[in-house]
Amino acid sequence: MLNILPKLVFAALLFMGLAHGLVIEPVGDVTDTFEPTGHNETAFGGCTRWYMKPGTHPLDMDFIADCQNDDGSYSTSRQYLGQCIGNVDGYLIMKDNGWFGSTCGDCWLGPDPNGNLGLFTWLHCSCYDGLKWGYSYINLDAIISNYHGVLSCLGHIAVVEK
Repeated sequence: MLNILPKLVFAALLFMGLAHGLVIEPVGDVTDTFEPTGHNETAFGGCTRWYMKPGTHPLDMDFIADCQNDDGSYSTSRQYLGQCIGNVDGYLIMKDNGWFGSTCGDCWLGPDPNGNLGLFTWLHCSCYDGLKWGYSYINLDAIISNYHGVLSCLGHIAVVEK
């Protein structure tokens, strides 16, 4: 019983972090020119005009937003959502290279599914659990961040649009 206690504490802390918008910052050489700005009172840390398009990658959805740079200007970047979201047993979860698009479809951006209107930062999809299709959702504002005008999720830096 004592051996399982640390695992339960870790699981509880991980769950609380996910519920409160755990943000994993990029690591390695790619971040040398990006310092995390994190979230502020607007979605995705100062991003506006966000929307989705069918994926550039066949197992993906593209999330596009205009995000504020340090100098106050805005740049448009394209985040491949499959790099940071997966489908596990019919549920959308934060997952590195999850490529949820292979088992989810009919996705759209909407408000909090619990009735809190707020910003349209929730990804809603129909996902397959291996037996049937069902409804799932995830808050993108808990996964995607703005790093000096460029979207990022789970260490994956978005492509800047020309």
